Formats: sequence, C-alpha cells, structure tokens
Amino acid sequence: MKKKGKFIVIEGIDGCGKSTQMELLKKKLGGKGICFTREHTRDGPVGKLIEKVVNKKARLDPVALQLCFVADRIDHVKRVVELALGEGKIVICDRYCWSTVAYGSLVADKEWLLSVNEKVARRPDLVILLDIDAKIAVERMTGTRGKKTIFEKRRKLKRVRETYLWLAKKFKKNCLVVDGTRKPERISQEILDELRGRYGLC
Repeated sequence: MKKKGKFIVIEGIDGCGKSTQMELLKKKLGGKGICFTREHTRDGPVGKLIEKVVNKKARLDPVALQLCFVADRIDHVKRVVELALGEGKIVICDRYCWSTVAYGSLVADKEWLLSVNEKVARRPDLVILLDIDAKIAVERMTGTRGKKTIFEKRRKLKRVRETYLWLAKKFKKNCLVVDGTRKPERISQEILDELRGRYGLC
C-alpha cells in the first residue's frame, strides 16, 4: 500500500525564526521524501502580485490583498502540495492559511477569513506555531533587514500574535505551540521530536 503523505505548516509572526527553522529542517531532513515549500509563492502569477504589494511596489485594497493570498494558496496547493502528497511525501510549508487569518485580521473579520480559507484550502495535518512576543520580534528584525514590509510594526504584530494564539486554541489537537525565544537548535530539536513521534521520521 502506498504511504500516505502528511501536510505540515510552520507559522508565526515576522521575526519568530521560521526561516531559520525551515533551513535547519532542510539540513536534517532533506532528501528523505520531504517537500519543502512556502507561501505566498514567488513563481505564481498571483504570488508575484502579492510580492509587489507587501514590498510597497504596487497598491491594492487591503481586503482584496487577503483574497489574493487565498487565490495564490489554491494555485499552490494544486501545483505543489497535492502532487507531493499524492507521491506519499511529507510536505513542510512556510506559512499557510493561518498567516492570512492572523495578518488579515488587521483589516477584516478573522472568523470570515477563516471561513473563506476553510472552504477552499486543504487543512494541514499539523501546524507548528513559533510563538514570540512582538517586542522581541521587532528587536530581532531591527538592523537585520534593509527594509520593513507593511506588516512589520510592533503594534500590528502584537495583534497578529493574538490571532495566532486564538487559532492555536481553536485547533489545539492539530497544533504544536513552540517557544520561539529559545536557541534555534533547541527549537529545531523539539520540532524534530514531534515529527518523529507523529510520523516516524528519522
């Protein structure tokens, strides 16, 4: 019988350390039947538009932007996620539905955004939330990035974090909340232990 794939998502506010954890996972799990991907996409037509908007190179109504994230997600799932899962692979994605709900809650109702995503997007088997205080996140980003996106401000990140924690409570059976303030290797080990326990990864 063909091995069934699993869909895992890593989430968190900007500055939480997602990119670092994705790189550590690639080093430790790469080449073991695992597909690493991310949202928003950079190669899809909608993803390219999103990239311009979040970096202030184009303008779009804030709610329309959130729906662009959903459209990009539908395309991404069809082109990448479902194909990999169909091959029995484990898919690890940097951002997914929760990002749209959390960041979108700054401009739209979070329940509505969740409903829209639930209707059209595949639900992950596991969401790993790297939780970190907004103040620490902003301090981490100061001086490390040449330019801030429209979302990278402390007040906004505080509200975004609150929505993330709301989602974690709502979907606690399929969510692992990880303390993102610790050293990257300790965080990585906790994630690996969780993946080994759930899916038997080496």
